Amino acid sequence: MDIKAKESVAVPDLNWRNKPRRTFAPERRLELVRQTLVPGASVAEVAQRNGVNANLLFKWKRLHERGLLPAPKESAALVAVTVTKTRGRRVKAGKTRKPRRISEPTRGTIEIEVPGARIYLHGAVSESDLASALRALARR
Repeated sequence: MDIKAKESVAVPDLNWRNKPRRTFAPERRLELVRQTLVPGASVAEVAQRNGVNANLLFKWKRLHERGLLPAPKESAALVAVTVTKTRGRRVKAGKTRKPRRISEPTRGTIEIEVPGARIYLHGAVSESDLASALRALARR
């Protein structure tokens, strides 16, 4: 019995098994997704123009719509913060207010909004709670 080894007929450039897996930076993913969001843009055309599989681009688009597409690192460095002061109730002449107990924690609300996530922190928020919430957002 004579056994002959099979010769590969695949062209070396087209054989995906010999190539390392391509990775795309978050900036590049976001750029491609934004190209698909332009009115009249075709996901298949954007994918073909950039040498990306259309199914992969559709996946990135779905993740972006859900807010789960990883954001570029440099965009997370600075976050816009707006501080608003609530106005207290006015007291009519002749009426007195009850003095507030010092031990009562101050009430307030902190709202953090990033693409795909909105976090509300109600009541008294300690520094450690706020720091852990911000660390969790930074890991996204």
